[in-house]
Amino acid sequence: MKLLAEKDIKIEDITIYLTLFQLHKSFLLLISDQENMGIGNVTLGTPPPIEGLKSTTASYNLFGVDPKLLSTLIAERASNILKAPVLLLLFLKIKKKDKEIAKPLIDFINNVLNAIKEKK
Repeated sequence: MKLLAEKDIKIEDITIYLTLFQLHKSFLLLISDQENMGIGNVTLGTPPPIEGLKSTTASYNLFGVDPKLLSTLIAERASNILKAPVLLLLFLKIKKKDKEIAKPLIDFINNVLNAIKEKK
């Protein structure tokens, strides 16, 4: 397991922490509003089976009790950018609505993942 990124961003009054590990032909993405992380929603995102087709990525919500739209978006986006399966652990204790933090969080994740993709 290789650590690829460890970043944080402040969205309004919340700090979101992101840690990305590279596994064998896959990635583990941890996102939390707690520095110690947690399990929360567990979602697996897989890239399109054939590169170049307009097939969408697939996501599988393995575990979680909160609404899964945000974790699905993140897992699908990450697996599409990294072109590999991504296991996402999204642990947010905050009680803000997904739409309030979704846009800045997705932009932050896109920036981190695209920077990693460019290094490859």
